[in-house]
Amino acid sequence: MTTHLFELPSALIPDRLQQISSYCGQQTALVLLLNFPGVHVRIPKQPNPAHKLAELLGMLAFSKLCASYGDEIITIPRAAKAIRALRNQQILAGFATGKTQAALAMEYSLTQRQVNKICNNVAIDRQLDLFSS
Repeated sequence: MTTHLFELPSALIPDRLQQISSYCGQQTALVLLLNFPGVHVRIPKQPNPAHKLAELLGMLAFSKLCASYGDEIITIPRAAKAIRALRNQQILAGFATGKTQAALAMEYSLTQRQVNKICNNVAIDRQLDLFSS
Protein backbone atom coordinates (compact mmCIF):
# COMPACT_ATOMS: atom_id res chain seq x y z
CA MET A 1 0.00 0.00 0.00
CA THR A 2 2.75 2.43 0.81
CA THR A 3 4.71 1.96 -2.40
CA HIS A 4 3.38 5.25 -3.80
CA LEU A 5 3.43 7.15 -0.53
CA PHE A 6 5.88 9.78 -1.72
CA GLU A 7 3.79 10.51 -4.83
CA LEU A 8 1.12 12.02 -2.56
CA PRO A 9 1.06 15.77 -1.85
CA SER A 10 3.81 16.54 0.67
CA ALA A 11 1.24 18.07 3.05
CA LEU A 12 -0.05 14.54 3.73
CA ILE A 13 3.37 13.07 4.56
CA PRO A 14 4.69 13.78 8.07
CA ASP A 15 7.80 15.97 8.20
CA ARG A 16 9.90 13.32 9.97
CA LEU A 17 9.12 10.79 7.25
CA GLN A 18 10.06 13.29 4.55
CA GLN A 19 13.28 14.05 6.41
CA ILE A 20 14.22 10.37 6.71
CA SER A 21 13.44 9.94 3.02
CA SER A 22 15.66 12.85 1.99
CA TYR A 23 18.59 11.73 4.19
CA CYS A 24 18.35 7.97 3.79
CA GLY A 25 16.04 7.27 0.85
CA GLN A 26 12.36 6.53 0.36
CA GLN A 27 12.81 2.78 0.81
CA THR A 28 14.35 3.30 4.25
CA ALA A 29 11.50 5.61 5.26
CA LEU A 30 8.92 3.08 4.06
CA VAL A 31 10.55 0.14 5.85
CA LEU A 32 10.65 2.13 9.08
CA LEU A 33 7.01 3.18 8.63
CA LEU A 34 5.87 -0.39 8.02
CA ASN A 35 7.83 -1.86 10.92
CA PHE A 36 7.72 0.90 13.56
CA PRO A 37 4.62 3.10 13.05
CA GLY A 38 4.22 5.46 16.01
CA VAL A 39 7.21 3.96 17.83
CA HIS A 40 10.37 5.52 19.26
CA VAL A 41 13.43 3.91 17.65
CA ARG A 42 16.95 4.23 19.04
CA ILE A 43 19.49 4.63 16.25
CA PRO A 44 22.99 3.47 17.20
CA LYS A 45 25.98 5.69 16.61
CA GLN A 46 27.91 2.96 14.79
CA PRO A 47 26.24 0.53 12.37
CA ASN A 48 26.47 -3.08 13.51
CA PRO A 49 25.56 -5.85 11.00
CA ALA A 50 23.86 -7.83 13.80
CA HIS A 51 21.43 -4.99 14.63
CA LYS A 52 17.76 -5.59 13.81
CA LEU A 53 17.68 -2.42 11.67
CA ALA A 54 20.63 -3.70 9.62
CA GLU A 55 18.65 -6.84 8.88
CA LEU A 56 15.53 -4.87 7.91
CA LEU A 57 17.20 -2.12 5.89
CA GLY A 58 20.41 -3.65 4.62
CA MET A 59 23.83 -2.41 5.68
CA LEU A 60 24.10 0.49 3.24
CA ALA A 61 20.76 2.03 4.23
CA PHE A 62 21.42 1.30 7.91
CA SER A 63 24.80 3.05 7.67
CA LYS A 64 23.11 6.14 6.17
CA LEU A 65 20.55 6.08 8.96
CA CYS A 66 23.29 5.87 11.59
CA ALA A 67 25.22 8.71 9.91
CA SER A 68 22.12 10.93 9.94
CA TYR A 69 20.54 9.99 13.29
CA GLY A 70 23.26 8.11 15.20
CA ASP A 71 22.86 8.14 18.98
CA GLU A 72 19.33 9.59 18.72
CA ILE A 73 15.89 8.27 19.48
CA ILE A 74 13.56 9.11 16.61
CA THR A 75 9.81 8.70 16.49
CA ILE A 76 8.52 7.08 13.34
CA PRO A 77 5.19 8.72 12.50
CA ARG A 78 2.13 6.62 11.69
CA ALA A 79 1.39 8.63 8.52
CA ALA A 80 -2.30 7.83 8.95
CA LYS A 81 -3.54 10.60 6.62
CA ALA A 82 -1.18 9.54 3.84
CA ILE A 83 -2.03 5.85 4.21
CA ARG A 84 -5.75 6.66 4.23
CA ALA A 85 -5.33 8.76 1.06
CA LEU A 86 -3.54 5.85 -0.66
CA ARG A 87 -6.25 3.45 0.44
CA ASN A 88 -8.92 5.77 -0.92
CA GLN A 89 -7.08 6.03 -4.25
CA GLN A 90 -6.97 2.23 -4.44
CA ILE A 91 -10.68 2.00 -3.63
CA LEU A 92 -11.49 4.50 -6.37
CA ALA A 93 -9.31 2.63 -8.85
CA GLY A 94 -11.07 -0.62 -7.99
CA PHE A 95 -14.47 1.02 -8.35
CA ALA A 96 -13.48 2.49 -11.72
CA THR A 97 -12.55 -0.98 -12.97
CA GLY A 98 -15.96 -2.38 -12.05
CA LYS A 99 -15.57 -3.72 -8.52
CA THR A 100 -18.72 -3.29 -6.48
CA GLN A 101 -18.76 -1.14 -3.36
CA ALA A 102 -19.67 -4.24 -1.35
CA ALA A 103 -16.61 -6.11 -2.67
CA LEU A 104 -14.38 -3.12 -1.92
CA ALA A 105 -15.81 -2.84 1.59
CA MET A 106 -14.91 -6.46 2.23
CA GLU A 107 -11.45 -6.10 0.67
CA TYR A 108 -10.52 -3.05 2.77
CA SER A 109 -12.37 -4.03 5.96
CA LEU A 110 -14.64 -1.00 5.74
CA THR A 111 -18.38 -0.60 5.79
CA GLN A 112 -20.12 -0.33 2.46
CA ARG A 113 -21.38 3.07 3.62
CA GLN A 114 -17.78 4.28 4.06
CA VAL A 115 -16.80 3.02 0.59
CA ASN A 116 -19.87 4.75 -0.83
CA LYS A 117 -18.83 7.97 0.90
CA ILE A 118 -15.29 7.74 -0.57
CA CYS A 119 -16.66 7.16 -4.07
CA ASN A 120 -19.28 9.91 -3.80
CA ASN A 121 -16.84 12.55 -2.53
CA VAL A 122 -14.77 12.17 -5.69
CA ALA A 123 -17.86 12.35 -7.89
CA ILE A 124 -18.90 15.61 -6.17
CA ASP A 125 -15.38 17.05 -6.50
CA ARG A 126 -15.39 16.28 -10.22
CA GLN A 127 -18.79 17.91 -10.68
CA LEU A 128 -17.60 21.05 -8.90
CA ASP A 129 -14.50 21.14 -11.15
CA LEU A 130 -16.73 21.04 -14.22
CA PHE A 131 -18.76 24.03 -13.07
CA SER A 132 -15.84 26.13 -11.87
CA SER A 133 -14.33 26.53 -15.35
